[in-house]
Amino acid sequence: MGQINLYQYPISPFTEKVRRVLTFKKLKWNPIDCHYEDKTNLLAVTKGAWTRVPVLEWDGEVVYNSADIIKWLDRKVSTPSVIPDDARGLCEIIDHWADNTLFMPILMLTIPDLLDTAGDPKLKANREKLIGMTTERMREGAPVQREALTGFCRMIDEQVAGKDFFLSGGFTMADASLYHPFFFLALNPNNFAITDGFKNLRRWYERIRDLA
Repeated sequence: MGQINLYQYPISPFTEKVRRVLTFKKLKWNPIDCHYEDKTNLLAVTKGAWTRVPVLEWDGEVVYNSADIIKWLDRKVSTPSVIPDDARGLCEIIDHWADNTLFMPILMLTIPDLLDTAGDPKLKANREKLIGMTTERMREGAPVQREALTGFCRMIDEQVAGKDFFLSGGFTMADASLYHPFFFLALNPNNFAITDGFKNLRRWYERIRDLA
């Protein structure tokens, strides 16, 4: 079926969403690391149409945007499916919520320490410009972000109580979508400790993390 090329940042949460689906479908891929400033390889593969990761190239087809990649993969390799026929809209709603609501407090809590540890002033300036906020302002808002994230953790914890996956019937796009923010949060053990009081969420997180 040809080689799968996945253009990525190694710690990109949105790429990790796709990697979980590829892993579940038992598809091997070739990771191609990209640079936050030099977009040469992304511009080449997308013919200038897209400059963000992830981008997937397979059998001459190029797909970008994590949700679109997953939907495309599920059509191309339909077994095992990650988007049930009776939950297609629900999976997209959950994906949108995970990307735009759940991820935001996690981004604000994780990025400051991540950028400080990297020790790359150009990277820090690049990410601050992209986010539209300095790391100092992010740190100032940490108490509010922690409160919001705690509430989201409680909601997910209740949903996965007594269940192996977020929706009934097995692993779906919903699991990959909700997992990727926590993958990013886990880069900072102190912040990831927010999940300590939610045993159902942690059990679910570890199951998705350890997919093989």
